[in-house]
Amino acid sequence: MLFDFDKVPFSRHQRFTTLSMMGEGADRALYLRYVAGGDERRSLGRLCRIRFEDEAGLELSPKYDLTPAALEISLFDGAEQVGTAAFAVGEGETLHFEAEKVAVVFALEGSRYDYAYRTAHGADCVVAAGENLRLTPFAHQGQIKVSGQWRRDHADNVEIRFAGAAIDAGLLLHERLAPDLPSTDFDQVRTESAAAFNKWRLALKGEAPRLASYLLWANCVPKTGQLTAPAIYMSKNHMINIWSWDNAFSAIGVADNDPQLAFDQFAAIFDHQDQSGMLPDFVHDQGASFSFTKPPVHGWAIGLMRQRNPEIFTPAQLDYLRQKLVRQYRYWMIHTRADENALPSYAHGNDSGWDNASFFAEGGPVIGPDLPTFLALTARTIAQLAERAGDGAQAQEYKQQEAQLISLLMDQLWDGTTFQVRLVHDTEKQLPDQSLIQFMPLLLGDKLPHQVTAKLLQRLDKLGMVTAWGLATESPRSSFYEADGYWRGPIWAPTTLLIVEGLLAQNERERAREIMQKYQHLCATSGMAENFDALSGAGLRDKAFAWTSAVYLRFAQLLANDFGEEN
Repeated sequence: MLFDFDKVPFSRHQRFTTLSMMGEGADRALYLRYVAGGDERRSLGRLCRIRFEDEAGLELSPKYDLTPAALEISLFDGAEQVGTAAFAVGEGETLHFEAEKVAVVFALEGSRYDYAYRTAHGADCVVAAGENLRLTPFAHQGQIKVSGQWRRDHADNVEIRFAGAAIDAGLLLHERLAPDLPSTDFDQVRTESAAAFNKWRLALKGEAPRLASYLLWANCVPKTGQLTAPAIYMSKNHMINIWSWDNAFSAIGVADNDPQLAFDQFAAIFDHQDQSGMLPDFVHDQGASFSFTKPPVHGWAIGLMRQRNPEIFTPAQLDYLRQKLVRQYRYWMIHTRADENALPSYAHGNDSGWDNASFFAEGGPVIGPDLPTFLALTARTIAQLAERAGDGAQAQEYKQQEAQLISLLMDQLWDGTTFQVRLVHDTEKQLPDQSLIQFMPLLLGDKLPHQVTAKLLQRLDKLGMVTAWGLATESPRSSFYEADGYWRGPIWAPTTLLIVEGLLAQNERERAREIMQKYQHLCATSGMAENFDALSGAGLRDKAFAWTSAVYLRFAQLLANDFGEEN
């Protein structure tokens, strides 16, 4: 069962309101969360623990059934089912729910100045001060009771209890004054949510495509605060930021069914671009972090989407993207290399996106084959966009830039067998060379000499990079390989897509098909996890990831349209 609520949160498109399981062992429980503010907060937006009680106040055991439109719950006293409940997310940040024969209790997690009060108009309001949020309960059916113990300047043990033979009620989540109470009942909200998802998602059959579509849809949060466009979190479990290369892959995943949202994924990042051209590591509604940056895959991603659909972006959007890509390109070429005869470099593993990869075992800065490849493809996309806009001088300039980068890449990193990674300040030092990173120049297509392509493919086989489940990020034969080593072995979605597109650029269609089929089987077996054990196929880390879903959908479309395979 891929729609496993123990792993996959429940939310709705462009909402922060989320229900998910949190905690470990006996403490694991259902929580209401508001996933704004980034993942630096230990609470991760945790507001209330939710429990279900019988008429005597005894807690009942839930069994969850997750669907894109609603979280359905059967409630048991021992082996006997005694009631039901269901949740849905409505307009704005409003949690709706219904229940029969049970009470629904929201227990506030608690922080220094939490309290509850009744407004001048008689409405209850609970203030989660630590989360900068207010909760206003309402009921179309059923009764509401708010309780807590006042302690000088705050309240302890604040709870909102909904009871009655039949309950149709909800909570408004808001930062300031409460919006108007909704008139819609639970069934209307569930129906509207189901219709919205079905209208948005791609028409692909099966549970895995449905889960992938759901995660890209439900992981999206609204434009607000410092978020200048609707943006897709990697997950609403733990990874509640917008990372600067992650969202390029999310854009690819939604390009076919929502071009505007695809553009928004670039805008949410590029709107925070520094004057130098440097992109932030991540952004969220409260701001941006520049402690790190991320690899410049954006030009490649935009080119890939336009190759599939030349009209995907409007002329104004293309002008915006061209301007941002030029600034990004200049950042890397000016600020990360010593002179025009040097290759650009990553200062830290996090800048490369391969945080702890083996080629950062000696620290940094490092020069690797992926960065000049991405920048060459950025230059290619800039040239194409310049030609479209009638700027022949800029087009010619960036065609020359692409050629110069490829020349530097070949001269400085190709050793006759593979592309090496070098330390900027000790270029003679031998660094680990059994990582998938060395195969990224395949993306250059016919700009890569045929004999180089042949030797790279031989090495791909020799190192056993393609396992029974897909592309390992570190060779299983490497001394650096770790089954759950993050970038030292597990299968990742973005690197799988990059290599597959590289193989297609080299007209290695059967190799590409094999890897895509393995990846589709992997996700259908283990879900849309953050990454996967390369030898067992087990899902690792966060189990509800957006770019995993995006790549799954990209491959589903490729296999169906270009290889004639049904999903």
